[in-house]
Amino acid sequence: MKKLLNNQGSALQIVLVTFLIMIFSLTTCLFLIHQKVTHYQHIDLMMKQKNLEILLVKYYVEEMQEGVLMSDDYEDDNYLIESYVDDMGSFYEITTHVESLKMNYEFIVDINTTTFEVSQFEYKKEG
Repeated sequence: MKKLLNNQGSALQIVLVTFLIMIFSLTTCLFLIHQKVTHYQHIDLMMKQKNLEILLVKYYVEEMQEGVLMSDDYEDDNYLIESYVDDMGSFYEITTHVESLKMNYEFIVDINTTTFEVSQFEYKKEG
């Protein structure tokens, strides 16, 4: 009779260990899936930021070619974009502030007034 009770205890231990291993594996998988989703969201945000910067620089060059580049503010439901234009003689220095729910940063771009080429692009440090 004692031998039977000992086997039941061993079976319960095996079931408990198996259950704990399954819970650990499931938790680990869910954590890794969450990390990957967060990583992809971060990459998506960076791509949107880069596309916005490319479009803004293209807009600045087109406005310079037409001769009407001025400081401006643009606001819609998702973005607030402020650009400040400084005429430095041979180039324009344009400081752009971009603000949305997920982004808040500034960058400075220098565009040559004769060739309309971007000579410098840098992010402005906060603080």
